[in-house]
Amino acid sequence: MKIIVNGTLLLAPLTGIGQYIRHLFGAMDQIADANVTLYYSTHCEKGMRLPSAQSTAVAQRGYSLLKRFVPRPRAIRRLADRVLFRWHTRHQGQDEVLYHEPNGMPLPYQGPLVITVCDLSCFDHPETHPKERVELFQRDLPKAIERADHIIVISHATGAALQRWFNVDASRITNTYLAADPRFKPRSVARLTPDLASLGLTPGGYILSVGTLEPRKNLSALFAAYAGLPDALRQRYPLAVAGMSGWNTEGLMQSAQALLARGELRLLGYVPDALIPPLYAGAAAFCYPSRYEGFGLPALEAMASGVPVLTSNTTSLPEVVGDAGLMVDPDDVDGLRERLRQLLEDRAFADSLGQLGLVRAQTFSWERCAQETFAVYQKVMQQRGHAL
Repeated sequence: MKIIVNGTLLLAPLTGIGQYIRHLFGAMDQIADANVTLYYSTHCEKGMRLPSAQSTAVAQRGYSLLKRFVPRPRAIRRLADRVLFRWHTRHQGQDEVLYHEPNGMPLPYQGPLVITVCDLSCFDHPETHPKERVELFQRDLPKAIERADHIIVISHATGAALQRWFNVDASRITNTYLAADPRFKPRSVARLTPDLASLGLTPGGYILSVGTLEPRKNLSALFAAYAGLPDALRQRYPLAVAGMSGWNTEGLMQSAQALLARGELRLLGYVPDALIPPLYAGAAAFCYPSRYEGFGLPALEAMASGVPVLTSNTTSLPEVVGDAGLMVDPDDVDGLRERLRQLLEDRAFADSLGQLGLVRAQTFSWERCAQETFAVYQKVMQQRGHAL
């Protein structure tokens, strides 16, 4: 079966959807009947290979210049992608090649179409996104949902939101859970020490949170909860936050100033990919109080690393964490603080929770995600009248 996938997000620093593309189609490379081509704006490539560092640097430099000198750069880039995608697929027998759009809103294509909708936060919580992004999703996503042969979601929570907003028949929706990369695993202090030293951290000596610095991640509540911990705990366990600056971080930075001034908060920014697994594995606890997640992969990565997880009880996160982590209402700062204190003061409890998380993380699999996704492709092609 011939499949074309929009892989342009692999040209940017890998965040949620980029990681989804990387791991899903890496696993799909092992399926003999899957003939996958990834589209990268300037060219297409067979199979799942990350773009070269040079290609990534060129793409990022080009978009930086676009943002600097051109109004509405997202719209201009999307227009360019529409033109380039038409060009690259002009010789495809479009009725025989299935197009999978992992980022929800497909480029122009007349053949079989599968889209992945990771979350509906632009509809459920538009206040947590820039106006331009909300307008784009609210204008184009309904058309994409209507056009798609089938819709993949990454949690039952997202599937329920899809039905709530668009009344999509359940037969057109398939849930495929994500998984943690095998690189996320417990590590010895000896192995962790050199990597963490490069980040100014020590094994077992910090609380970790990971994610783009934006309102949806609810870091202001984490900062308030952390600031209320006893002085001795804050001195022993600084709060390390890994992630790039996102939209509307001004208020968040104001709430962080006192913690930054005392050296209790470490904003690590974008952490190189090779250092992410040891950064997780070395944490005393992982705290992820996000208000809204399509899946919540960082929580699963922390569990796979054997680290106790404290997260929100909203949207998809209970599906991921189950009974292997602690959950609180994202608005309950006092509850967040007390649970965090429990993890730091009762290390036997924290260790047992870490072991529960490790076992639960092993029930998620990229191989299964790839098999379930390929089964969707087969279903769509059969509905289109193709013999498999």
